[in-house]
Amino acid sequence: MKNKITVIGSSNVDFIMKAPHLPQVGETVTDCVFQQTFGGKGANQAVAAARAGGDVTFVTCLGEDLYAPILMKSLRKDGIDVSRIRKFKDVNTGSALVMFDGSGENYLTVSPGSNYKLTPKIVSACEKIISESAMILLQMEIPLESNLKVLDIASRHGVPVLYNYAPIRDASIKVTGKMSGLVVNEVEAAALLGIKKVADGKEGKAAESLLKKGSSFVIITLGSKGAVIASEDGIRQVPAFKVKPVDTTAAGDTFCGALAVGIVEGMELYKAVEFASAASAISVTRMGAQPSIPVRGEIEEFIRMNG
Repeated sequence: MKNKITVIGSSNVDFIMKAPHLPQVGETVTDCVFQQTFGGKGANQAVAAARAGGDVTFVTCLGEDLYAPILMKSLRKDGIDVSRIRKFKDVNTGSALVMFDGSGENYLTVSPGSNYKLTPKIVSACEKIISESAMILLQMEIPLESNLKVLDIASRHGVPVLYNYAPIRDASIKVTGKMSGLVVNEVEAAALLGIKKVADGKEGKAAESLLKKGSSFVIITLGSKGAVIASEDGIRQVPAFKVKPVDTTAAGDTFCGALAVGIVEGMELYKAVEFASAASAISVTRMGAQPSIPVRGEIEEFIRMNG
């Protein structure tokens, strides 16, 4: 039985500043704490899946700069297959500037750099790996045409794709049956539905509306309110675990990576979402993107203690 999870997406070097409060325009905030880590939605999800117990291959593009070998070493340390990572001389590795305050709120700016080198041609060269996977994980930090190529190849080989529509970059994308599962937050759900906002209490209806577009299931993550699932079994609410947030960076990515592992392992969808929610809850209690992502034992212990 195949159990390989292939993540195709972005990698970033994160430069993080923890501030007493987030600055207003023109304001300088001092007495901050600095940390340099690795991130990018693709890399975060690959690390999250690997630490949750998945057998993970990661497809991404890096620059040939001083950060690339360190990033590769970090991925290998988590047991991730990096044999399909490409490097380019004429561009920097993707970079992100992250500023957050003591309550966990954050500002993020991103320079895509080498992430935009992940073209449909590179995707096509990965067809064998895609075809041999139990699940593909996709996000929105690489060119849209590359994601569409992944969806086509995966569909042709009958491989399910877990599609995380984040961040919102191109509203022209259509939700289809090629996306076996769709994971979005409330803002992303509204964008895909072409509405301004998902009204409070209407999250289930929004998930149901997205489900009608062809996915096998839709999950809308709701932060401290948990998550809602729409599937052939109807609408189900998954309550959130109660924690004190420190930094919400990579919470959604941690959720997606752990969710993929749960599904591939054959967990019932509700249990897989609960497993993913626990991983995400742990991550927000820690600083940074990948440094915050828990390992399998931590997730299982957290569920035992908070179930």
